[in-house]
Parts: sequence; structure tokens; C-alpha cells
Amino acid sequence: MNYIKKTDAYDIYIEPSRKTIVIRQKWKYIWTVASGLPNWSYLEKKAWHQKADNVIWQQWGSHFVFCALVHDENNSNASLHKKEFNLEFDIQWVTTDQHWTANVKKIGTSEDFGSKVNPSDKKIYLAHTDVKRRIVSNINQNTVKHEFGHTIAVNDEYGKLNGNYYDPIYVNDTKALMNVGNDLRTRYIRDIRVKVNKMIPGVTFEAFLDK
Repeated sequence: MNYIKKTDAYDIYIEPSRKTIVIRQKWKYIWTVASGLPNWSYLEKKAWHQKADNVIWQQWGSHFVFCALVHDENNSNASLHKKEFNLEFDIQWVTTDQHWTANVKKIGTSEDFGSKVNPSDKKIYLAHTDVKRRIVSNINQNTVKHEFGHTIAVNDEYGKLNGNYYDPIYVNDTKALMNVGNDLRTRYIRDIRVKVNKMIPGVTFEAFLDK
């Protein structure tokens, strides 16, 4: 049987038959344009969503493994002991019942746009160029890939040198995605692991990065 947990930020699906855990987010889009630019066509909207979903799926998915541990051999779920589950991510485009409202703006080449995620009101702010790789100064990173981390409860790790108002604990880990790099860290799925460990009676999971 599958196990499902719905949260305000994402839904979790544990699928033992596929040895997969899926984190599914529902995004409702608000499409805007800068002055002088043409409105979004349906094909442009569809292409942007598909690109964003692919970036998140490819860059976050299949990199983490959850290993199930069952400490009571009489537990009804004992067959899951030491089974490894891949962690996958999926973004769905919805018009109602969203986890997040994604405000995507078509901007001009000279516009300075500050992409961000506001967890308190579940809003994401992105530019249409954010599905491409961003190269600014010493930062070579895909913005959607970074901002998605905030939607699963990961904070920025870059410091004052790169525009933050303080230096976080991992400020020197500059290769990390939530800093100014592109590498994932196991700490990024801490919130997910806490929730997953409450889903199957008698089963806990250890999570690690599959390099």
C-alpha cells in the first residue's frame, strides 16, 4: 500500500512497490509582464512550467536516498527493513488548492529582478529568465533550483558578502546550492525526513545523499 501525507507546503507519497518517495507541490501561477513586453501566450506558459518542473526534477530528484529501518521484526511493515527509497520531486500546475502561488514575471533585459520565496504567505516570485542558468559575479547557479529549496523549508546559506544581512552557519560552504554553489546537501531534506518518519508505524528512515 502507498502512504500519503498532505502538508501546507507539499504532499508526500511513499510508494513501497516502486521504492520511491515523491514530494509533490501544487503551484498556481500568476503571469505578469514588464511594461512594453507582450503578454504571456498559453504556449509560453506551458513551456515555462515544463522547464521549471524539469529543472527541479533533474537537479533535486534521484540524488537522495531514504533507507527504511524497522526495529521490531514482528512489525507488519518488517519487509521494508533496509529497503532504499529514491526521493523524487514533482511540480503540478493547478488553478485551485495550491500549495504555492508562483508569480512569474516576463522582464526586460535591463530589469533588476529579485527572485524570492515568502514562506509565510506561500508565495514565490520569479522572473521568466530564472529557468536558465544565472551567472552573476562569482555566482553560477540556476535560480529556480535555488529558490525551490526555500519551498521545502531550507534557508539561504550565503553571507553578507553576497547580499545577505548576516552570515549563516554554513556561509563558508560556498559550493552548496543554498549558498552560491550548485551542490546539494543532506541537511536540505531535514524537514522532509521529519515528516516522512511519522508516516509509517514502526518505520523510521535515514537519509543520505547518493553521490
